[in-house]
Amino acid sequence: MLQVNISFPSGSGENLQLPEHSKVGDLKILAQKSLRQGFLKLITAEGHVLTNPEISLQAAGMQEGEHLTVVAQQTKVAHTGQAFALWCPRGNQVVAWGNPEGGGDCAVVEGVLWNVQEIQATDKAFAAILNDGSVISWGSPDDGGDCSVVQDQLSNVRQIQATECAFAAILADGSVVAWGNRDHGGDCSAVQDQLRNVQQIQATTGAFAAILADGSVVTWGRPDYGGDCSAV
Repeated sequence: MLQVNISFPSGSGENLQLPEHSKVGDLKILAQKSLRQGFLKLITAEGHVLTNPEISLQAAGMQEGEHLTVVAQQTKVAHTGQAFALWCPRGNQVVAWGNPEGGGDCAVVEGVLWNVQEIQATDKAFAAILNDGSVISWGSPDDGGDCSVVQDQLSNVRQIQATECAFAAILADGSVVAWGNRDHGGDCSAVQDQLRNVQQIQATTGAFAAILADGSVVTWGRPDYGGDCSAV
């Protein structure tokens, strides 16, 4: 067994014992249960943050009697129409519950939900922006829960907005990538050439509106939900 001491900056803490073959994720779960905290950051005496839950404690340099400082992290919550997703910014854990088909089960992607920066939601799907600018989605494929078709385009993502059934992402170069239900904004190909230097995107339940750097606006999606601004 490996003994590890964990404590808050205030000094209160616990002595934990784990099998030597345990992983960082095992240690974090035990620490959360012992300290009754949902999300914790583990910091070594050298100031390194243990971020990868899949590596072994030995590979992470943990030794008998190791002391770790723990910091409670602020959590955020997002919701679809049928499920919730709880996460900590830049953390390596997302907890989802509710209707599995509506985003309440993230088991398929939880192994890659590391360093989550932000989560947006349609009515039945979630999309998470990671620290490296990539995107992971889950939930109903018809409502944006499957971004595999545009996955190679989703790099350096700056912002995501959502209609009821689709997502639209602004990339660092000001272009836009959309996916999900085509009729609700998941297809921006008709206006793709106009979506340059996009600064911001807003959404109704069925359409998107993008504000460009020159102050003009480009819309797409259902015309009766604001997807056609040609009249103005």
